[in-house]
Amino acid sequence: MSAPSTSKRSVAQALDFLAEQRRRPDRRSQEVVACGELILLGGHLNALGQDELWSLLEQIAIAALDVGNWEVAELCVSRLNTRFPESSRVASLQGMLLEARGEASKALDFYQSQLAKDPTDVTMAKRRIAVMKAIDPNMDPRGGVPNAILALRAFLDHYYADAEGWQELAGLYANIALYPQAIFALEELQLLQPQNIFVVLQLAETQYTNQELEKAYTSFLRVVDMCDRVDPGTRNTGPWLRSLWGLKATTSKLLQRGDGASVIRSGTKEDQAAFSLSKVKEVDALITDLILNRAYISSSKDGLAGPRLTREAARALLAAAS
Repeated sequence: MSAPSTSKRSVAQALDFLAEQRRRPDRRSQEVVACGELILLGGHLNALGQDELWSLLEQIAIAALDVGNWEVAELCVSRLNTRFPESSRVASLQGMLLEARGEASKALDFYQSQLAKDPTDVTMAKRRIAVMKAIDPNMDPRGGVPNAILALRAFLDHYYADAEGWQELAGLYANIALYPQAIFALEELQLLQPQNIFVVLQLAETQYTNQELEKAYTSFLRVVDMCDRVDPGTRNTGPWLRSLWGLKATTSKLLQRGDGASVIRSGTKEDQAAFSLSKVKEVDALITDLILNRAYISSSKDGLAGPRLTREAARALLAAAS
C-alpha cells in the first residue's frame, strides 16, 4: 500500500497505512512520520483503541528517530513512559533517543542504570554493547570495539543460544583483523544455524582472508551445494555468485601453492584425496566455466545488456588474473 500524498491524506488513510506498515518488514520512516504527525497534531489519538494507540506511538517514535525528528520522538516516548513507566521496551526507546541525538555516553549511563535494576534485561544489554561499539574511546574510555567485545563475550556466556550475538561478535573481531577469533564465533553460529547459507558463506570468506585455504575451499563448496537445493530461478544471485568467485579465488591460490606437487597439503588420506592437485584443477575448471558461461547469462528472450556486459567484465577479470 502506498501512502497518500500529504495534501490529500485523510486520518483514516493514515491509520490504514500505519497499520499495514506494522505488518511489513520495510520501515518507510519518512512516510510513517508524516502520517503520525497528521494524527498527533490533529488530536486524533483519543479515537484509537488502547492496543492500537500504544503500538502506533511506538511505531511513530522509532520512525521519528530514523529521520531525526526529535520533537515527535519525544512526544511519543513521553506518552508511552507515562503509561508504562516500568516498561523495558519503553526504556529502550528513551535510550535510543539519546543515541540518535549523539549523546552516546549519556545513553551508556542510562543503559547501565537500567541493567543495575535488572541484570537479565537482554534488550538493555544489547543496546549497551551497541553504544560501547559506537563510542570513541578517546572521548569515553568505556567505549571502543575492544570493550564492546568484552561485554559481548560476557553476554554470550549467559546467552549462548543468541545467534545475533555470535554474528555481531564475529563482525567485531573481523573489524580489528582478529580473524581466528572471528572464525571461532562463526563456527559457534554455524552450530546454531547449520542451514543458514549466509553464515557458511561468511565463514568461508573469513577463512580465505585468514589464509586457511583448505577450510575455505570446503566451506565455499558447501555454499554451492546448499544453493543448488534452492529454487533454480533465484540461484544465480547473492550467495551463489559470491561463493563461485570465492571458490575461484581459493582454487587459484591452492593451485599456485601446490605447483609441482601431486597433493596440495599433507595430512590424512581423506585430506589428500580431497585436496589432490587433480581434484582441485577439476573444480577450478568447473567454477571457471560457470562464471564465464552460465552465471551471467540473461534469462530474457531478447537478452539484456546488463548480464552481457557483466559476463564480459567477468571474463576480462579472469583473463587478467590468469
